[in-house]
Amino acid sequence: MNSLETAKYWSENKFFDQKTRKATKRILKKNNHLEIEDHFGGFLNFGTGGLRGKMGIGTNRINIYTIQLVTEALSRIIEKNLVLTRKNKVVIGYDNRNNSFNFAKKTCEVLLAHNLNVYLFRNLSPTPLVSCEILRRKALCGIIITASHNPPEYNGYKVYWETGGQIVPPIDQQIIDEVKKIKGLDKISKLSFSKAKNNKNFSWIDSESDQNYFDSVRALSLGKVKHNQKLGIIFSSLHGTGGRLVPTLLKLQGFNKLKLVKTQMKPDGNFSTLISPNPEDISSYEISLKTATKEDELIMVNDPDADRLGVMVRDSNKKFQFLSGNQIGVLLLEHILSNLKRKNLLAGKKAIITTFVSTPLVKIIAKEYKLKVLEVLTGFKWVKQAALNFEKDFGGKFIFAMEESHGYLMGDHSGDKDGVWAAMAFAEMTASLKSKNLTPIDKLDQIYKKYGTFLDKVETKTIQGEKGTEKISEILTNLRNSHPTQIGGEKVSKITDLLKNKIKWVDKNKVTKGPDLPKSNVISFELKDGSRIIVRPSGTEPKIKYYFNLRGENLNILNNKFKEMREILVT
Repeated sequence: MNSLETAKYWSENKFFDQKTRKATKRILKKNNHLEIEDHFGGFLNFGTGGLRGKMGIGTNRINIYTIQLVTEALSRIIEKNLVLTRKNKVVIGYDNRNNSFNFAKKTCEVLLAHNLNVYLFRNLSPTPLVSCEILRRKALCGIIITASHNPPEYNGYKVYWETGGQIVPPIDQQIIDEVKKIKGLDKISKLSFSKAKNNKNFSWIDSESDQNYFDSVRALSLGKVKHNQKLGIIFSSLHGTGGRLVPTLLKLQGFNKLKLVKTQMKPDGNFSTLISPNPEDISSYEISLKTATKEDELIMVNDPDADRLGVMVRDSNKKFQFLSGNQIGVLLLEHILSNLKRKNLLAGKKAIITTFVSTPLVKIIAKEYKLKVLEVLTGFKWVKQAALNFEKDFGGKFIFAMEESHGYLMGDHSGDKDGVWAAMAFAEMTASLKSKNLTPIDKLDQIYKKYGTFLDKVETKTIQGEKGTEKISEILTNLRNSHPTQIGGEKVSKITDLLKNKIKWVDKNKVTKGPDLPKSNVISFELKDGSRIIVRPSGTEPKIKYYFNLRGENLNILNNKFKEMREILVT
């Protein structure tokens, strides 16, 4: 069916609830083709963070019908794999967003109709906890209802495989292909949740999952309780799921001087105290800053599903400074590697995993420790796959993984980034530095002196509206076909195009094969002075992202250079 036929189907079929039918009729009555196309012209696709979109009516929105449609498709894929795997367990978690628990229940209804064993968290569940539980129960897959750090009107559907990591091609496309085969929403098999929760195949997940997670994460600790006890910390879950685990974990590790931002610890799908529930957004720290006293030296926040960590730390003038995702990652990396080296635990084949758009400083530090560096596309779903391939092909093990958008992982307890573990690790690092009369800012200065000064910034350009996606694609195409020869006075020396898997060496006037990453609409410009700028469309929102990785003598010079380059490319 085309978009108009689909809309009429939603407005007339009594399979849909009355509210949905009336809302669809209102759209049809306005006879706005672009609006009809926006709601009913396609189906959501799996991006860097799963299936994600605005909540509302239509096939191109997150609602109970699209949730059950994708679950039906997933169930059919699972059934095709059962013969090989002999597994039929599915773990389901959900965050604090509006409708998340209802969407989770609707997911259960379909899975149980397919005779699968379903394990549903009774309470809000951080993403790393769900991933950990998939591994503990040896489940075939898991589902998390979350839209991570997106605005309140969004929700999403993340699918995890038995590795504990998010699905990667070809499974994601297989699910979408299966969606297209379903003849009608009224053909979906399901049980009502009132009956489903009494089904022999249904189980609640309670606090036993928390204890297993705590045991796994605490085994990764590199800190000392005597140091931890002296550090003042402010923590906010930003109304999300981090409040379930982070305070308990920190207290178990001896952080007795912990203050919680009480107004933001209560789950709230409207994020009523926030402009944005995103650790990358400085505004999300506003109430935490007001809560802090002179005794507090560290502010930490999680995003709603607690797979990301954001921090602010005191500088030499006792003022709080925001750290970027790259800076947090570099500090954690150096902290982990220096401690493991001291304990002689870096022997053998070990690897660091980073994303294509993260700071090049990660590679420089890792090579100093003689570790293999694995580079993957944006999105932590690629990290677990890279770790498994490294283990399979080389008998090696990954030590640490990071992405610039505040995602970090150490250990194999989770197949996705873990903002709960990262909160413990960063707090322990800060406490250890304090015992040496240093701050994280001081440590960053030491790192820059040793490895070179980097300024890593991310800028976004949002293009809303029905033609937003088209305009974004046009901007990338123009950059690809008519690329700049210099940016901010610096000559472009190398251009890497991940969509075409080609590298153009400007000075040598030759083209070679690219890095063989999966095709992605990403272009990287490397400059003569060792700086780099990467451009790519967001995988979850109508935005273009510009990643500036500038290298030079000092931060003041680099900040001026960044402002000039941003003016040229972004505005």
